Amino acid sequence: MTAAFVLFFAAGGAWFLKTRRTLVVEFGPIAKNAPTLTQADIEALLAGPFELTRRVRQIPPTLRESFTNVTALPFDMNNPGDPMSTDVIINAPSRQLTFAAVNQQSAIVVYEQGSFASFPCAVIFLKGGKAAWLAIDDYFPTDIESLRRSVHEARFKLMTPGS
Repeated sequence: MTAAFVLFFAAGGAWFLKTRRTLVVEFGPIAKNAPTLTQADIEALLAGPFELTRRVRQIPPTLRESFTNVTALPFDMNNPGDPMSTDVIINAPSRQLTFAAVNQQSAIVVYEQGSFASFPCAVIFLKGGKAAWLAIDDYFPTDIESLRRSVHEARFKLMTPGS
């Protein structure tokens, strides 16, 4: 009985730490007006392994600042399943995180942009200071593989602040 309790406590503690730990980004914030990644750059970045989260609290300040610098939008996102601003709901963020992912060379934030009609977007950051902001044309990517498919099939539009 004691061994089962210890095992249960250890598993619970590991889960708690994993859901609270912030992603580690090994580069500084991407600057405003950063050079834009090409489709080939993005495809190459998406080939690597990533650490993933679906919780806003686990996104580090570096990614939040990079998001704002690249999109010129505030990082006011909520977690998947939380209320999102629409024409009916007005006291909630208009963006909802789908997932964020990092590795040693890059980071990605995939989110849903809400309004009358919501649509998926992704912001991709490269350690070298480049970035790309994408509006996904076909479906909501739920993981790296589905985002990779959208990029490979060129089912996205590059966005710029004010577009």
